Amino acid sequence: MTTIRELDRRRDRAGVEAIDTAFDTSSIFELVTTPRAIQLVERALPQPITKRYSIGEVFAPWASWEVGWVADDDGVRGFATAAYEAWHQRLVLWFLYIAPPWRRRGVGRALLERVEAYGRERGATHVWLETSNVNVPGVAAYERLGYALAGADTLFYGSYMPGETAIHLAKRLGSLRGVTASE
Repeated sequence: MTTIRELDRRRDRAGVEAIDTAFDTSSIFELVTTPRAIQLVERALPQPITKRYSIGEVFAPWASWEVGWVADDDGVRGFATAAYEAWHQRLVLWFLYIAPPWRRRGVGRALLERVEAYGRERGATHVWLETSNVNVPGVAAYERLGYALAGADTLFYGSYMPGETAIHLAKRLGSLRGVTASE
């Protein structure tokens, strides 16, 4: 069983930065909009691609996450970071990465459970995250864990990731007493 513990920015930095963020996908989501609807339509690619995010962003000066956790099984196997935004009771999931050999083994689920528990402790009504339309495997994983489409932004990445669209997903959090936010 993997231990989830609080991330120590100095001690865990090398382990976090050693995680390979690459994933393979044979499809992407195309954003289809009407004046009152947003739809993600999965489209097969002519050939699979490998996408890799910059792990250096995790400790960049602009990355304003306040707390993080690592999945530690004799080494950092994955991590998550988050920040609470009190004005709208939102917990923002800044980063969630799992080392490739540890994917689909419950590490991401365990980390998200800790993130969500932290959100409830802080009084968040929901967890919100952003990912790219290229991250079809990640979106599928978030959906399995109860996250749903909350919006999209075709201009979000600018020239940083040209041609990619930001997808926003969210999950309502129940209270510590087990009452869901929709009740």
